[in-house]
Amino acid sequence: MKKSRDVVGLPVIELSEGKLLGRIHSLVINPATRSVAALEVGERSLLKTKTELIPFASIRSIGGDAVTLQSHDDVQQADEQPELAALMDRKIIGSKVVTVDGALAGTVEELSFATEDGSLTEIFLLVDKTREHLALPVAVVENFGRDFIIVNADYLVQAREAEAVDTTDRMGRQIPHSLEAKAIEFVLEREAGQDVTDDDGNFIIRKGETVTIDVISHAREKNRLTQVLIAAGVSELLEGLDFTREKLDSGSKKLLESWQSLRDRSHEWLVRRLEDDRPGPTSELRELWFQLQGRLAQGGRELEDETRTKIRQYVLGKKLAHPVYDKNGILLGGRGDEVTAEMREAAENAERLPQLFLSAAAGDVQLALDPIKKQIKDVLGD
Repeated sequence: MKKSRDVVGLPVIELSEGKLLGRIHSLVINPATRSVAALEVGERSLLKTKTELIPFASIRSIGGDAVTLQSHDDVQQADEQPELAALMDRKIIGSKVVTVDGALAGTVEELSFATEDGSLTEIFLLVDKTREHLALPVAVVENFGRDFIIVNADYLVQAREAEAVDTTDRMGRQIPHSLEAKAIEFVLEREAGQDVTDDDGNFIIRKGETVTIDVISHAREKNRLTQVLIAAGVSELLEGLDFTREKLDSGSKKLLESWQSLRDRSHEWLVRRLEDDRPGPTSELRELWFQLQGRLAQGGRELEDETRTKIRQYVLGKKLAHPVYDKNGILLGGRGDEVTAEMREAAENAERLPQLFLSAAAGDVQLALDPIKKQIKDVLGD
């Protein structure tokens, strides 16, 4: 028996080639059969145009650390499974529970199911009036309705006391795997920021195209995996990691070396730009840039209060040069977005304030260079 939170966030691994296909985002429940009909893979967002589902019958195993499938073919597009897709909005967790006599019993905060066939076994109830936590067997449920769950009048006879449900960090589960695997997981379904070609000049991915499992496989075959990962913005993930705690296999070391080399070159270029003392956005940027780079160079991820205060003041109202994501790949701010107090708070809560600062800083540098670029284009006649 598993609870939904035991499954949400688990990585999905196909066994034929050992590939990581994504993470479980949610359970798709069929109220009529009282069972888990499918598992949703990935996270629905504006960045992801298609929803992928795993029919429960196609699951090989639901373990403590991962969900396994026999092959990638077991993952299906939701628009190809209209019956399953129609169930995706039928949520049980969060539903109000009412007795047949019209008395409010509480709110569903969790459910459990049998991993053998997906049948629901219990719903976990928060009693609104007393704040008690109860576990009810599915047998007491008269109807899993669209708006309410109806239970019989004597449901308390079969109820048992339960522990409070921890509702924090439902997507926080993570199977131990290498830095390279984390990077692949991070960039899936993201857009490439630049073209990547093989040795013969053939495109592996074009700028603006979405990174898929097939693109990752092709890039690996052509020895261009690191380039694809960097093109898809993996730097945002790497900036927030403590490498002393990461599993660094050969692929991970290659990725890390390439990224650090790229970061060093970018830093040297920016330092040259900041040596110009003329008034403008770059003069405001200099002190903050060196303070932040010093913290990151030392391997630290926490900012001193003084530095944090300055950065918080600096970023407000700035426009981002590139998207900023949290560690789970959820968008905090898009390219060109103006940093609001709410965005800044979300970045702080996600421990991504340095990344927000770097994006805002890059935007200021871009603004400072625009007049220079225009002058050059005028000289060249472009």
